[in-house]
Amino acid sequence: MQQIKCEDERIQYLGLLQDLGFLIIFDQQGFLIAVSDQIDQYLPLQTADNLIGKHISELTISDFQLDEFIKNTVAEISKINDFKKITEKVDLADQEFYITISNFNNLIYVEFERCIIHEQNNRNLFNNRLIALQNEEQDVWKVLSDILSENLNVDRLMVYQFNEDNSGIVIAEALKHSGLDSYLGLNYPEFDIPRQARELYKTVHCRFITDVDAKPSRIISKDNQEINLQNISLRRLSPIHLQYLKNAGFQSSISFSIIIQGELWGLVCCQNIEPKHIDLAVRNFSLMATNFAANKFQQLEDKERLEYFREVQELELTLKEKLLLKSNIFPELKLYAKELMDVLDADGIAIGFEDSIYLEGITPEKESLRSSLPLVSSLSTEHLFISHHLSKFPDLFKSYQHDIAGIAIAEIDRKKDFFIAWFRKEIVLDRSWAGKPEKIYEEDKLEGKLKPSPRTSFTAWREQVAGTSRIWTKKQLYFVTRIRELLRDSLINKAVEIDNLNKQLIEMNNSLDTYAYTISHDLKNPLSAIKVSTEFLQYRQDVKPELLKKMTTNILDSVHIILNMLDKIHQFSKASSFNFEREMVEPDNFINEIIEMSKHRFGSNNVEVKVGKLMAVQGEKTLLYQLFLNIIGNAVKYSGKTEYAKVEINSALTDNGIIYIISDNGIGIAEDELASIYEMFKRMSNSSGYEGSGVGMAIVKRISDKLGIDISIKSKINEGTTVKLMFPL
Repeated sequence: MQQIKCEDERIQYLGLLQDLGFLIIFDQQGFLIAVSDQIDQYLPLQTADNLIGKHISELTISDFQLDEFIKNTVAEISKINDFKKITEKVDLADQEFYITISNFNNLIYVEFERCIIHEQNNRNLFNNRLIALQNEEQDVWKVLSDILSENLNVDRLMVYQFNEDNSGIVIAEALKHSGLDSYLGLNYPEFDIPRQARELYKTVHCRFITDVDAKPSRIISKDNQEINLQNISLRRLSPIHLQYLKNAGFQSSISFSIIIQGELWGLVCCQNIEPKHIDLAVRNFSLMATNFAANKFQQLEDKERLEYFREVQELELTLKEKLLLKSNIFPELKLYAKELMDVLDADGIAIGFEDSIYLEGITPEKESLRSSLPLVSSLSTEHLFISHHLSKFPDLFKSYQHDIAGIAIAEIDRKKDFFIAWFRKEIVLDRSWAGKPEKIYEEDKLEGKLKPSPRTSFTAWREQVAGTSRIWTKKQLYFVTRIRELLRDSLINKAVEIDNLNKQLIEMNNSLDTYAYTISHDLKNPLSAIKVSTEFLQYRQDVKPELLKKMTTNILDSVHIILNMLDKIHQFSKASSFNFEREMVEPDNFINEIIEMSKHRFGSNNVEVKVGKLMAVQGEKTLLYQLFLNIIGNAVKYSGKTEYAKVEINSALTDNGIIYIISDNGIGIAEDELASIYEMFKRMSNSSGYEGSGVGMAIVKRISDKLGIDISIKSKINEGTTVKLMFPL
């Protein structure tokens, strides 16, 4: 037999109203498409059949003023896409009504509800009650229940909070007389307020029934169109709910939604033994007071949360200070195990790192914990697994033993087996219910289906709940997330620090290599100049004074170059960042000298070197000398055996800086070898027969990197090579 679930009931589409007034529904074009069937009780000579299909312009409800108000408001509200509701108090047939005009689902609803309060509302009394709520610092819900009990004058009022499983618990109440049993602290099952009812409470914040036995008014619609009545105050409630109230001994009820942070946090549920129509003005004040209480409760929660976050931040700052100063996080973290446990209100803590696990308080055995990690990891969401109900995970619950029923574990680094786990011991609860929480179904013989039947007993019923711990709060879960992020950041910082140290070590080793080979490579040119000049003076006895001065000047200049080069290379190699003062350097002061020395050194006097405009650049003089020495030296050396050897050196100003171009028509470089040209000791496959050790371009690359020079090389075998140097402005 088919079973119909309570949550499947379409409570918005029952098509029934309480007989407290009447309803007229228009489409967007102003045509009347639905009306309550008892409208003739309020508008003589008007019937549903006569009204349906009429345009609002043809409609006469009362006097000219009211009719014009309705027509103008309907016209105005039909142009608005968002939900809007307008309420006014009006006179109709010598009786006061509340008229509410609203739009929903492309329909315009005009609702008339009888007004039963005629005296002036006491604004001062209302304000004093709201002030009492605003000033409350302890039990907001108890104050609210007392205020609403007085305002609504109902037999029972309960403040009902939803649990995480959508069941509810009564956290405050007010009883009109002592003959009623207290439900304070009792739980109600989730199916007492099914899913679709909870969803409706999120958007419609007040629901009431004046008399469960009263005959309802039915909606008559054009072509039997189904009408959504969710925003209509007079909507008749579900027959299942009405029977539920009767079973509980009540004839009327009213409920208000408690919305906190956009979610349905709870309800104010009011019940009365006798039928009772609560006026719209009273309902509105009660809803406003409920919203006031919700806001005040949120303020108190925020205040408590901020205090907790302040404590968390203090612990975070302490941990950051300690962890960032230590090379090994694990020993330092163990010292703060007690603080980490206390801030989460846990009974035990485990800190795992690589092969070690530190335990404090009530925890599983190390081996049980270690063996459970793969399962916990598979259950984790975003590297967190949190539960206060471990009995739902039998393998974990059994393996942990020691009556542990709650866990919050943060996986920090799986590769290092780095985690923190907090534990809470099992608390066996005696949970009290308002009646046994069981669903009841009855057979509908006409439809041949099983339909839900409301509970008939609300006598306190108790059960023992095992396998659970205290619930982890949202702010505690925030702390777990923050601690994981902090430790992840610390690990990443350590890894980056180690990586940087490794890079510095590699760079310094490379610098030492470069230092040694630079001495043997780049000092050859000035030493060669000294040798030539000295040999000339040694074997020539009749040197003229002018020539003698030139030779000795060459020797002194070469010595000066060597000393400067040794000093700069030493600084360059021992520091990861070479400190130098940028200055404007005129390369033409030494480029011509480099050309002559290179020709002499490599025996390439046949090379024609054309020097164009040489612009001043930003840099460091000795390093730039070394840079051009290697590039121009290579150009002269590798073009020296060409029949018409030519080297060209030019510079120009561009949008990106000053560019130097050194080109030759020498032996060239194979295209597949260009990528490795800067490697230490790397010689090109066609360079045999030429002097060299393969360190020149490695030195060039290090200097260009230090000075911020962009270097590029293009070359073709037997056609030559072009080196471009882009100097920043």
